[in-house]
Amino acid sequence: MSSLWEEVDGVFTIMIGANIESTIVEAIARSAEEEGRNIAFEFNGVTVSVLPDSDPVLIYRDWLRARSGYTAGTVGPHPNPVLTDEEQASDARIEEANAQRRKEKQAEWKAEADAKREATEARLEGARPMEISDTEAWQVYLDNNQDGYGGGVISYAERWARLMQLEMDNGSNLEEIAEATSYEADIDGITGFMYGAAVATLAWCWKYGEQLRCWHNLKTQYGNEGEIANETGGVLNPAVLILIPQAEVFEEDNPQ
Repeated sequence: MSSLWEEVDGVFTIMIGANIESTIVEAIARSAEEEGRNIAFEFNGVTVSVLPDSDPVLIYRDWLRARSGYTAGTVGPHPNPVLTDEEQASDARIEEANAQRRKEKQAEWKAEADAKREATEARLEGARPMEISDTEAWQVYLDNNQDGYGGGVISYAERWARLMQLEMDNGSNLEEIAEATSYEADIDGITGFMYGAAVATLAWCWKYGEQLRCWHNLKTQYGNEGEIANETGGVLNPAVLILIPQAEVFEEDNPQ
């Protein structure tokens, strides 16, 4: 399948999932097939221009430089084989500035994550233990999920349940606070699949799990699949929008 898709104003858009290096090679071949026509495409915000005699290695090199902000404008079709001393010095200065910005951004993200974790843990200090409705099933989930992925789901589910209980103890309905507390409980960075697995776990082990399951399915559905899941007793997983039967939740071979 071709990576080059629709051409607008002389520039091709690229199919989702395309690889930059193979796209460069394809564009050069297409240029040769079309009697030396300049083929231009945009890939991740950088416009690339090639001819039949363009060097794919040099085009890729300068695409990387443009992606890092070292250069501006269109890449190609004939980059200089060797960067000048001035270009190399400029690239080094820009990379140093980029690295500093990344460092500052990472520090900012860490500070925000630490603050969120501290706030959530402080709230949990005043929350009751999770009201488990099926102790045997809960123990099975604990035993089968000792790794980082499965254990992360268990920890998240328990935090979420306790935060919801805290809000319900203060007079709120589950449907009113489930979404907000789901974000509050996420202090480790869960995936969409992990969220769906947590819903399924709580659906079958938590006192208010059935209510949560029904809320989640209706909130997640695109059509009427949530209504069908509510009737059959399943849980929609928002990561792939599939129905999770209870028997398949938290098998030992969890997707990683």
